[in-house]
Amino acid sequence: MLLLNVFRWLWNSVFLETPGSNILVEDLLRVARRPEVVEAMRRFFDEADRDIAAQPATCWNRAECCHFGSFGHRLYVTALEVSYYLALGELPPRVADDSCPHARDGKCHARERRPLGCRVFYCDPAAEDWQGPMTERRLARLRAMHEELGVPYFYVDWLVVLRAINRYGNDKTAS
Repeated sequence: MLLLNVFRWLWNSVFLETPGSNILVEDLLRVARRPEVVEAMRRFFDEADRDIAAQPATCWNRAECCHFGSFGHRLYVTALEVSYYLALGELPPRVADDSCPHARDGKCHARERRPLGCRVFYCDPAAEDWQGPMTERRLARLRAMHEELGVPYFYVDWLVVLRAINRYGNDKTAS
C-alpha cells in the first residue's frame, strides 16, 4: 500500500502539470536544507569523482550528450541527487527543449551540482568496460542512502524534474 501511495504522490507531484503539483519540489527543497544530507551527498560525489578520474576516458563531445533528444538518450536522477542540486545553487534555468538548460557553450554550468549520470557518462569507447558497473554500484549506494537518511526514493527523468522545479518557481513568482 505504501508503494502505491508513493507512486500516486510522485505521479501527482511530478508528472501532472497542474497548479498544485508542487508538493514534491517543496519536499526536495526541505531535504536540501538538511546539513547531514548535503554532507552525505558531498562525500558521495567526492568519492565517485575520484573513482571516475582513475578510469580511462575522455570527453570528446563537449556537452553534446546534454542534448538528450538529439543524442538519443535520457538522464535519470534520484531524489537525493535533486536535493543536492538544489542545495548548491539557484533554481534551474527554464527547460526550453530536450536539452539540459545548464549545457551552454560546450560546458556544464552546474558542474559541481550535476547528477551522477552526468559524471559517469562518456561516449569514449574506453569507458564502456567500467561505466555500466560503476553506475550500478553507485546507484545501489544512492538507494541505500535514501533509506539511511529517511528520504523517499524516486528515479525519474532529469528534464521532468527540472520542469517541475521551473513550474514551482513560476508559481512562487506569480504568488
